[in-house]
Amino acid sequence: MDNTEQLTDPSLDGLTFVMRSSTASVVNTRRPTTFLYRQHNAMVWGEYTGDTVSIGRFVGRRNGDSIAVWFVHADAVTGELASGKATSRIESSATGLRLVEGFVKDGVDHTSVCVQTTAPYEEASLAPGNTREPTEHSLDGVVFVLESSTASAVDPESPSRFKFREAAGLIWGSYVGDTVTFGRTVGVREGNLLHEWFVHEVKATGEVLLGDCTTHVAARSDGRRELIEEFVLDGVPGRSVCVEVFA
Repeated sequence: MDNTEQLTDPSLDGLTFVMRSSTASVVNTRRPTTFLYRQHNAMVWGEYTGDTVSIGRFVGRRNGDSIAVWFVHADAVTGELASGKATSRIESSATGLRLVEGFVKDGVDHTSVCVQTTAPYEEASLAPGNTREPTEHSLDGVVFVLESSTASAVDPESPSRFKFREAAGLIWGSYVGDTVTFGRTVGVREGNLLHEWFVHEVKATGEVLLGDCTTHVAARSDGRRELIEEFVLDGVPGRSVCVEVFA
């Protein structure tokens, strides 16, 4: 008898899940990939690490018992970067929540199952052989403010403010400002190009929006960097420019 039932409410905030099975790879039961979830209203984001992944990040949106996320990670052996989209169904079992996830790898549909655990999440620790050479002009710890955007007017007194992290070819960060309660972004870096996915909550309405972005990192004559972003936000294309804030 199937003891699984559909759920509507349980928050995922602060919960940890371990991968139990996957059609895309063999799961190392001693060190399975482990996921830490965060949730605020319909926003979800988090991180993961384990047997096949040295460091991973994701952002997404929840609709009832379904979660759509974009993820980025570095392979634990080769350091190769991967990104993609996955949809998970939240279920309940006798031992707690579980996530049944569908995703595409190399053009093939796959399914993985992750189960809730009470074990503490251990943050990723990059092995010396699995780190990339530091990117010149790293964005790690750098803060930018929104200067202009086709999506909304920018309040010069409280523009959206972005803080980035960067490691092993991945980028991720958070932002908050005049029109956004707060947001999260993840992506990969290829030289001066960033390929990002982001989610944020609109301050005025509480609506949660999900989008993707291609960003060109450039330098201004005064030495500050700027991010020139071409994005699609829930199907609507736009363009924005952010400028570095010197400490």
